Amino acid sequence: MLQSETILTFAEAAKHLPIFNGKKCHTSTIWRWARRGCQGIKLETRRLGGRFVTSLEALDRFSKALAEIDLPDRPAPPPKKPTSRQRERSIARSEATLRSGGIL
Repeated sequence: MLQSETILTFAEAAKHLPIFNGKKCHTSTIWRWARRGCQGIKLETRRLGGRFVTSLEALDRFSKALAEIDLPDRPAPPPKKPTSRQRERSIARSEATLRSGGIL
């Protein structure tokens, strides 16, 4: 990567991305893509001294990999299971709806 690609700090990488909804991409977004990933895909990085870096080419590979996930020939990832708190709220809303309709 270091010899053949255009190396960028995370701040520089964020500046190379387009503005969406009037907002620039934040450096922390690049960090999140590198550490946690997005839809199971992580941004390629290297540690250079005390800093992490990426490249324009790595950003391109990352975006292409994300685009491939959205292709129709691949199944969508399974939905996330609701948390217990979300489940309890959903049950409470359903019961309230049933009570208001005189069913419960």
